[in-house]
Amino acid sequence: MLVAALGLTILGFAFLVSAVATGQIGWAWACIAVGALGLLLLVMDLIRGRASRDGSGQGPSDVAGEAEEAGTHTDR
Repeated sequence: MLVAALGLTILGFAFLVSAVATGQIGWAWACIAVGALGLLLLVMDLIRGRASRDGSGQGPSDVAGEAEEAGTHTDR
């Protein structure tokens, strides 16, 4: 999804240049639409990434606590 968002960013920039060069409002609206779609993809990727990390049900502190209980923790 990040590659798609990058592609939409490049497309949006092209629309922006076209809007400034020609002075037509249609290109500006296309730039806004493409930018909004890219932002939506980034938010979806962020949510999907957090859901996959939290899927195990254990955070880093839980894993460290289990390691101490198992006797793998060494004191110096």
